[in-house]
Amino acid sequence: MHKIQGYRKMLRTKDWIKFYPLFPLAGACLAAGISPDLIMVFALFFFITGYGFIINNLYDAEIDKNHSGKAEQGKNPFADGVLSKGEAIGMCAVFAGIPLLVSLTISGTGFIFTLLCLVALTLYSATPARLKDRFAADIICHGFMFGGLPFLAGYTLAGGAIPQLVSLPAMATLVCTFICCEALIAHEIMDYHEDLGTTYTTVVGIGLRNGALLLGITTVLSLVALELMAWWFTFDIAVNVGIFILLIVYPLYSCRDILVPAAGRGCRLLLNNRISRIR
Repeated sequence: MHKIQGYRKMLRTKDWIKFYPLFPLAGACLAAGISPDLIMVFALFFFITGYGFIINNLYDAEIDKNHSGKAEQGKNPFADGVLSKGEAIGMCAVFAGIPLLVSLTISGTGFIFTLLCLVALTLYSATPARLKDRFAADIICHGFMFGGLPFLAGYTLAGGAIPQLVSLPAMATLVCTFICCEALIAHEIMDYHEDLGTTYTTVVGIGLRNGALLLGITTVLSLVALELMAWWFTFDIAVNVGIFILLIVYPLYSCRDILVPAAGRGCRLLLNNRISRIR
C-alpha cells in the first residue's frame, strides 16, 4: 500500500488536474466541438502531463530534499526513498509510451504534436538540457509544453489540420502559451524564498520585484493577443469578456498568498500614517 501511494504521489495530480488539461481540451473543442474526442484527449493528456511531473520529480530529487515545503508534503516519493530510480524510470516509460502509441493510431499530425509535448517536458527537467535552470528558457519552455503544444495536440488529435500562421487556432495557441508562461512566473514568485540559494529560476535571477513586473507584462501580452484574436476573427462578445476577466484574475489568484498579506501591510501602514497625522 505504501508503494502504491508512492506511485500516486509521483503524478502530483492535485497540482495540475484542474488547470493544465484545459488547453488540449480547448484545442479539441475548437476542432470538433463537444464530442467524444474530448474524452480521448483528456485521457491521453492525463498520461502526458503525469509524465511531465514524474520526470520532474526524477531529476529534482536532490533539490526537493532541501525544499522544506515539498519535503513536508511528501511531493516527491523518489526523493523520499519510497520509490527506486528504476521504478521512477519505469513510470516515465509507461506514461510516455501509452499516449505515443495511441496517438499514432489516431492521427499522424496528432502523433507529432504529442511527441513534441513529451520532448518539451523532457528538455525542461532532464539533464543535460534542463531548461528549467536556464534564464528565460524555463518560462518559454513551460509556456509551450503545457499551453501551446498541448492545444495544438488536442486540436490535431480531434481532426484539425496544422493551422496557418494567421488563423484562429494559431492565435489561440499563442494565448495558451502566454497563460502557461504566467503560470510558471507566478509559481517562481511564490517559491522565491525557498528557491533562493537552493535552485536557479528566472525570478531568482531577476529578483522578486522584477518577477512581479514580468508577470504583469506577460499578462498584458496575453490580453493583447486575445483582443487581436477577437478583432480579427470576430467571436462572441460574452466569450471574449469571460476570457479577458480570466486572464486578469488568474495571475492575481496565483499570487494571492503574497498579494493579500502585502495589501494588508499596505493598509496598516496607510492607517498608521493617518493616525500619526491626526495626533
